[in-house]
Amino acid sequence: MFKRLCFFITLTFFVHACTPKKDEIEVLNEIKLLHKKAFKNRDSTLIKLNKVRNFIKQHSFINDSIEAKNDYMLANYYRFKKLNDSAVIYFHKAKDFVKDSIQNRLELKYYFNCWKFHNQLGNYGDCFTVINDYKKLVKTEDSYYQYMLENIFKAKGDIQKALIHNKLQIKAKLQEGHTVNDISEELIIQAQYELKLGNKQRAFSVLDSISKFENTLNKNTKYNLFRELGIHQFYEKNYSSSVNYYLKALHFLTKGKKNLNSKNEIAGLHKNISESYIYLNAFQKAKQHLDSAKNLIDSNVKSTTKRSILQTQLHLSFLTNKKIDPVQNNLDSIYSYQEQEYTKKFENELIELKKASEREKKIIAEKNDLEIKSLKRIFGFIVLFVIFITVGYLFYKQRKHNFEKQNLQMQQRLLRLQMNPHFTFNTLYAIQNKIEDTPKLASKYLLKFSRLLRLILENSTQNYIQLNEEIEALQKFIELQQLRFPDTFQFQLNLKNLNQDDLIFIPPMLIQPFIENSIEHGLSGINYPGQITLSLTQQNETLLCIIEDNGNGLLNHSKNSKTSSTILIDSYLKKVVKKGINIKNKSNETGVIVTFEIPYKLSDND
Repeated sequence: MFKRLCFFITLTFFVHACTPKKDEIEVLNEIKLLHKKAFKNRDSTLIKLNKVRNFIKQHSFINDSIEAKNDYMLANYYRFKKLNDSAVIYFHKAKDFVKDSIQNRLELKYYFNCWKFHNQLGNYGDCFTVINDYKKLVKTEDSYYQYMLENIFKAKGDIQKALIHNKLQIKAKLQEGHTVNDISEELIIQAQYELKLGNKQRAFSVLDSISKFENTLNKNTKYNLFRELGIHQFYEKNYSSSVNYYLKALHFLTKGKKNLNSKNEIAGLHKNISESYIYLNAFQKAKQHLDSAKNLIDSNVKSTTKRSILQTQLHLSFLTNKKIDPVQNNLDSIYSYQEQEYTKKFENELIELKKASEREKKIIAEKNDLEIKSLKRIFGFIVLFVIFITVGYLFYKQRKHNFEKQNLQMQQRLLRLQMNPHFTFNTLYAIQNKIEDTPKLASKYLLKFSRLLRLILENSTQNYIQLNEEIEALQKFIELQQLRFPDTFQFQLNLKNLNQDDLIFIPPMLIQPFIENSIEHGLSGINYPGQITLSLTQQNETLLCIIEDNGNGLLNHSKNSKTSSTILIDSYLKKVVKKGINIKNKSNETGVIVTFEIPYKLSDND
């Protein structure tokens, strides 16, 4: 009897020792509930996640996996709020929790989303660091490892290496047990790489290999496959085949599941079908599909798709209307669309800046409230010090916000002044004069003019564009000016310490106003061959730009005068590179020399 009693007492103590305390269970349940509700109301997300952090600090029994999950949720919260620096810190904290191997899909997400966020920010060096850390935990053949490498090289423009890792990713997926249907999207991307590298036959071969498994593919994959085949056939000038593939793609797209991007994709397909019918001279069918594309235009259709639809409409209008008025009406539509896009873009950016400032103020206020509660027992001068720092920080953020707002407004005014309306109408008038005498030559120059407009539409909405795109737009502008002023001047481009196709990105349309001034004013009325020379020299942080002409030079009364466009450019350059524009007459000969420095970046995401 005594032995049984001792055994019962011992067992009771053992069970009690192994049973978590009521406090521990309550805390863990509270954490679970906070994580579950964290993103249901984003206004209180930070408060809930900070409460979990306080639990972690106060209780040693909470394991590291809960802390890693909380850090991961904080990273996603800061990413949503566009507080990128904070998001990066917490993504890395979550990632660093994984030590020896990937144990579950959540740990895989820590690494993958950390890499993905750096990739979205254009921090490719950090991307490679995350990839190298991930490589230590998995086999080299891992499909996620190959996927990350593929997309990094794709973002950097190294298509050859992207193709290599695309193939290794497909091989890894097959080894992991995936089917052909699972890798079909990767094969379609592989075909796109091959086409970009000029390997047309390989691209066709890859797409044909997918077509053999058409019956096993889902509707979305069939849509992507037939759309890609349509694009390939279009570039091969097999327009009838292109139409057939596009129509198949349209069939599967309309039958598949709809999402926010479906309307944009349907509009894009109708536009592509219209383009193919134009080259088949089936103008009525082209118009029907173009009308279908235009009817779909709303807020869910991307601006690039809208612009492409307008350009196709211009092309069709030119081919079906030999008079200049319908063509000019379509050009007016494009100008109107461009103005709307400018206004929308800059208003949205200003609104986002205002919202970001308000969000940061709100977060700071919440943070200060928590700090004040925890510092109630500390001496008063510490509280005053914290308030002083906070006010200073808010003042700094407000000044920064005002500067960014002024900068955006200045850029908006600058972009609207870049394209001189006199040049537009003078060029159209010159083309109109050639329609009756030399219609083929008029068609050629109208095509050049439409391409120039397209470049202006695309480039002027970007903060930075690649150097070769800026030079291409300049050359097309000069060709049209030489149409207006035949045999009047020659243009020469000199590049020093760089090549035209180097990956250098500069602000768009800073050079064009000075070239136009040289043509319109500097070379006006001269009785000898004109010469304009543009020299670009790569320096440590800027491109030195020198524009010379052999024209009339600056008149005495106009030496200190500048057009509104050049004044804005001068103001912009003084803010960015701390140096303005220098315009002066040549010392020993006629003509003007313009010198200024252009900021550049090695990536449009830097």
